[in-house]
Amino acid sequence: MFDPRRLHYLRVSLLSGCNLNCFYCRPAESEMPPGVAQRDPELFKKALELLYRLGVGKVRFTGGEPTLYKKLPALVEYARSLDSALLLGLTTNGLLLDKLAGKLAEAGLDSVNISLDTQDRNRFKSITGVDALDRVVGGINAAIERIETVKLNCVLMRGVNDHEAEALVRFADRLSVDIRFIEFMPTRSSPSCDHRFVSGDAVRSHLPFDLTPVASEAAGAARYYRSPELNIRVGFINPVSHPFCAECDRLRLASDGQLYGCLFSSRAVNLFELMERDDDDAETAIGELVNSKQYLGCAGATQSKEDLPSFISMGG
Repeated sequence: MFDPRRLHYLRVSLLSGCNLNCFYCRPAESEMPPGVAQRDPELFKKALELLYRLGVGKVRFTGGEPTLYKKLPALVEYARSLDSALLLGLTTNGLLLDKLAGKLAEAGLDSVNISLDTQDRNRFKSITGVDALDRVVGGINAAIERIETVKLNCVLMRGVNDHEAEALVRFADRLSVDIRFIEFMPTRSSPSCDHRFVSGDAVRSHLPFDLTPVASEAAGAARYYRSPELNIRVGFINPVSHPFCAECDRLRLASDGQLYGCLFSSRAVNLFELMERDDDDAETAIGELVNSKQYLGCAGATQSKEDLPSFISMGG
């Protein structure tokens, strides 16, 4: 079988489409899947039930943009029915949260991570291709009103938005929500990130706060800090400069049924097809996938551009 500590956290990418066009995330037009497939929620339900039985205690719904998935509230409600203690989260760009936050809270969603890379309207449009900063801020406020835990995620890029770190922390502090800065990672559309990369350590050292480390989840990606000047935690997710693979306990299910053991590995099994044949076969394949995880980090896990992830189809 496999070490149960290596299978706790499941990230489910519900679809490969998005209503933003962020240049650091979206693949080349030629690599985009045709249309935005809305897979049968029964496939996801069966996968959730199987992986829950194998030890998953935390599920995060991702995309693409998961709020575009029409059956998202029903899927959250089903996951909650498996176990009242199951941790259920969502990662979203926030554009549709003003309409969905209440439904998701009622369905049993525990937490939501919302992407916000800038507070400048023009820069938001430059990064995402859409003039929608006000809608995202509205979605953040709606989530704060209805969902228990809200966090902001920010990817800082040199020469793009790295000068906004302090302002983003102060914005999060006014809202009383934690913020995490995520290092820019290589992807299929941006295989070399050197010219945009800013290390988490550099961001932290330039923030004008007396930040001291606080307890963080051992297998979690973020390392958190507090300051007497702030009411919130400031987190840093540093997969490039400080890989956290050694403690990794997650699998990623893509919308086409491919189950990955690592964001930066092309090795996968088609869970949807395996479940159609036999749950025992599926369990065996999952165990082999977990045992094959190499924990090399995003800087060393792949050898070619083709093996790098496309976040829009695989989730971040």
